[in-house]
Amino acid sequence: MNDKGDRRKGAASLTLVMAGGGTGGHLFPAMALAGEFKSRYPDARIVFIGGKGGIEEKLAPGLGYELRLLDVEGVKNRRGIRRIRALVKAVMAAVKAVGILREIRPDGVIGSGSYSSAPVVSAACLLGMKTAILEQNALAGLTNRVLGRFVDRVYIAFAEARRFFPMPRTVVSGNPVRREILGRAPDEAIGKGDKFTILVFGGSQGATAINTAFVDATEYLTDIWPGLTVVHQTGKDGYDQVVRAYRRKGLKVDVHMFIDDMAGAYRGADLAVCRAGATTLAELTALGVASILIPYPFASDDHQSVNARCMADSGAAVVIEQDKLTGAALAAAIKRFYGFPGELKAMREKARGMGRPSAAVTIADDFLKVLNKGA
Repeated sequence: MNDKGDRRKGAASLTLVMAGGGTGGHLFPAMALAGEFKSRYPDARIVFIGGKGGIEEKLAPGLGYELRLLDVEGVKNRRGIRRIRALVKAVMAAVKAVGILREIRPDGVIGSGSYSSAPVVSAACLLGMKTAILEQNALAGLTNRVLGRFVDRVYIAFAEARRFFPMPRTVVSGNPVRREILGRAPDEAIGKGDKFTILVFGGSQGATAINTAFVDATEYLTDIWPGLTVVHQTGKDGYDQVVRAYRRKGLKVDVHMFIDDMAGAYRGADLAVCRAGATTLAELTALGVASILIPYPFASDDHQSVNARCMADSGAAVVIEQDKLTGAALAAAIKRFYGFPGELKAMREKARGMGRPSAAVTIADDFLKVLNKGA
């Protein structure tokens, strides 16, 4: 029997737990990886364990995955009673996770980061199960730094994160990107046309600072505006305000509260203006999209700034720190690429050179070996 037949015959024998979530940055890589395992073992049982109130509560069941929820919250930066409460919840969540894992009896457990992954991965280590974690950022988070001492594998997106983990068990894999992002044909695009297309977004929740700066930047783009197409995802909170601002200015902009088809949006973009979250950067580099990055300054340990600097140092993006973000500064950066297409092309190539579109394949191959299930 060929390899494909062997995989399908043994499909029911694979059971995995994906732990973590809270935000798309932690959940989407886990879902991309789950999709890769499912492609190899169609009848595999994959269970997501996350925190109450996280994005996984809505998305995981919608994609057909089992979901278990823990009542847990972050410990870092908490003080006094709030810190004690968070620690008590973490311990109780770990106890509950032990029960869930004993019930499911998975072949392995993979943590995708965030505080909701810690109780589950910790419980799996205590139970002697095979474990791995995904570290999406160049600056490793506290949860993963601790878990990295005990798990069987650490999969990192940036080589710069190696210093936080034991070398023999650390693999530079890249950050898994969803198949729907990678798999779209080049002619299926939002915004594609003869004009220079700018994709503006601040993550799934939007970003007020980016919304405000880009609206202000239009005052400095009047000379090239006829040559631009703008696709702007505002997030729920900023949508009405941005729509009214464009209407007052008499500007035609394709405004979305949320873009469901991000694959099409990326494919149609000449330039992206966005945050520097790990998932966003993995998608930009996998598709070779040039970008102006505005790191979120209040991210844990300012890790988005570290991510952005790694991109800028490789020539794959330019960075504007939020405290220097003005409409004039943003417009100047946009004009730089609009007026010099050669520079834009070079940045696209640098971005694509940093991309690891086969990250999910790399991780699945390696972790199946850890599970003694072959490549």
